[in-house]
Amino acid sequence: MTQSDTLLNHLEQHVNQTEDWSLAQKFAPVLRFDSAEPFLPLAVGYTIFRETAKSPSSKFTIDPSDGIAIEYAIWWDWDIQHLYELEHIWVYLDVNEQLLKVEASAHGQQILMEQSDGTILLENRRIHIYSESGKHGFAAERDWLINRKDLTVSNCTSKAGNGGIHTSNPFGAEAFGNPTALEHRLAKRYMQRLAFTPTFDFSKHFDLRTIPFVTWEHLEAWIPERIIWWREQLPKVIPHLQLICLDSGDTMVDEATEVKPDGEIVEYAELIPTADMMVNDLVKEGYALALVADGPRETFENVLKNQYQLWDAFSAFAISGDVGVSKPDKRMFLTVLNALNIVEADYANVVMVGNNLERDIKGANNLGLISIWMSWSPRRSKIPADASEKPDHSIGSPADLISLLETIELNLQPK
Repeated sequence: MTQSDTLLNHLEQHVNQTEDWSLAQKFAPVLRFDSAEPFLPLAVGYTIFRETAKSPSSKFTIDPSDGIAIEYAIWWDWDIQHLYELEHIWVYLDVNEQLLKVEASAHGQQILMEQSDGTILLENRRIHIYSESGKHGFAAERDWLINRKDLTVSNCTSKAGNGGIHTSNPFGAEAFGNPTALEHRLAKRYMQRLAFTPTFDFSKHFDLRTIPFVTWEHLEAWIPERIIWWREQLPKVIPHLQLICLDSGDTMVDEATEVKPDGEIVEYAELIPTADMMVNDLVKEGYALALVADGPRETFENVLKNQYQLWDAFSAFAISGDVGVSKPDKRMFLTVLNALNIVEADYANVVMVGNNLERDIKGANNLGLISIWMSWSPRRSKIPADASEKPDHSIGSPADLISLLETIELNLQPK
């Protein structure tokens, strides 16, 4: 049994078949999903209103008038753009438990689930509601969703994963701690791998009675535990790059601008255009970085640390002046791999970016790392001497790296 099953079973243990539970079950809607929908609800938390009150699980105030209102807070682990989703349906009854109206949430709004002819969609005396492809906002009719087709297709394809881990509501950062940049990236990769083109064929019917059906208080207590569990799972189940190794000269620093008063140590140099942006973007995306460069330590401290404040972006350093050998000697690469406890089985998920085919690319290839050649410099050979110097990938400038890493990461195979 997986821990995910254990968590769901734990929630199931809180099912209490009271009169309120039976009432909520009786009127629980059936949801109509896109036939290609990858994410289905996992649990429902219900609340019964017999007088006007603030919803415990949304921003709305619920007014049952002289009757009863049932609130269904519906939990998904994912929508197509962020980790976790909570949408709502409200069913309003008169004092004789006859159906009066239905409302539901969609993109922060509370919308009347009424068809164009003024009726509620019923099938076999069950309420049916359409769920937006990927995003799960509710609609009374398919036409409402068709009118949003272009936006929905974009959300489910090119914009999949854009939200990372959702942190902007009551189950945000305060509930379970701030997600790391790595966790955000891995959540995004998970959703990107499940990106899909909506069919707008809503033939996948989902009965809310088939999933754990508990009071909102029990679901509310369970949700942070579920989010924490997913954060722990992401690095275990999502293939990702363990480390990005960067050379310095003509990879980040323009060697033509180097000033060496003593002929060896660089006291000043200019960065290649967009190099600082590249490093900062890598940090924002949660990539672990290592400097693997030939030269004396003072050179890199002068330029990357003192001049451009990029030094702290790196988690490990292999500097030839310290290590005692130069690339392509494997000891240069092993210095950072060992420092970060990266085992040989994960070398294929480590990237080396450099401008020198003979040193950077050959050294990376010899260890089975992913080699990326920065072809920006006019000062180095652009023709591999043999197969050992042939890079896995090439880029023309630092600005090209982030998008290439995303492509590489999405094509990594699960272990």
